[in-house]
Amino acid sequence: MTTLTWTILAMAAVTFGVRLWGLTLPGTRLRGIGRRFLDHVPVAVFAALVAGGLPGSDAVDGAWRFAAAVVTALVAVRAGGLGPGLLLGLVLYLGARALGWA
Repeated sequence: MTTLTWTILAMAAVTFGVRLWGLTLPGTRLRGIGRRFLDHVPVAVFAALVAGGLPGSDAVDGAWRFAAAVVTALVAVRAGGLGPGLLLGLVLYLGARALGWA
């Protein structure tokens, strides 16, 4: 088998395993590292989605995107939740775009 085939099979196995594990979670109580891992999953997923879009279409747009991401992270850490940081970061970036700065 080729490397591509093995890669696809490995990705399928990991995906299936995680989904199967997720189906067994409602009846269990997680402790320790499993609980800490799941506590950070939503933030990690958000970070992965945002990181791909940070470069932007040009240097100015990318700078505004990066500034909004930094503001989001700082406010999220300070406020103890992602919601306020996400809202402020979006307002900053969309405001810059509305004013023609980005």
